[in-house]
Amino acid sequence: MGTTVVTSGKGGAGKSTVTAGIGCALARRGQRVLLVDGDAGLRSLDLMLGVGDKAVFDLSDVFAGNCEPIRAMYPSPICEGVWVMPAPIDLAKLCTPEQMQGLTKGLSHYFDQILVDCPAGVGEGFVTAVAGADRAIVVTTPDMVCARDAQIVADLLTQRRLPAHLVINRLRPRLICQGKLPDVDEIMDTAGVRLLGLVPEDEQVAVSCAYGKPLPEDSAATVCFDNIARRLMGEDVSLAPLEKLVKA
Repeated sequence: MGTTVVTSGKGGAGKSTVTAGIGCALARRGQRVLLVDGDAGLRSLDLMLGVGDKAVFDLSDVFAGNCEPIRAMYPSPICEGVWVMPAPIDLAKLCTPEQMQGLTKGLSHYFDQILVDCPAGVGEGFVTAVAGADRAIVVTTPDMVCARDAQIVADLLTQRRLPAHLVINRLRPRLICQGKLPDVDEIMDTAGVRLLGLVPEDEQVAVSCAYGKPLPEDSAATVCFDNIARRLMGEDVSLAPLEKLVKA
């Protein structure tokens, strides 16, 4: 199905959480999924997916010739069908764009979906993470500063002719309905990217990610991640009305 880079214009948008959530949702739909953590120095996917204490090798070891790629990929104990390749701890060991492109191309023969967690911003890490991607997901929170930063990222993706879609994360429907936060249309217009999905603020996400545990199947975030995964796989899935995301 190809390689998707998950990126954001600024830190704190929940990019890694979205990567993990979509990856697990794809796996629940029978996909074989590899999550590549491209956020060198701030690695977190291994912890979120429950493999932190098992990780010996990382992305830098593969390119240094210390191990074969398969030895740097760890199956998640909390989500069957998902493997994680951790990021280097040291920023100096970040791979080159050409290396990333070669890696994702080679591994695409063994996985249905590859998701690359991109560092926030538009620096060297961004250039490397997007190098091997076929499409992109831009993550923003429902605030205008983050949405404007998302627009900058979207423009760079357009220059690279990389198709991009928007995920609005940490949505707070009640405050939006009360007019205290920008609505979805405002965020979309500012970011300038077509909407792929919405993920509401959900404390169960924070708890699950902090302790490397699966999200409850009935949580609002799980439902939204499943819908996003279905759209990525080409299904026509309508967005849930904003009001339905508001808990009584």
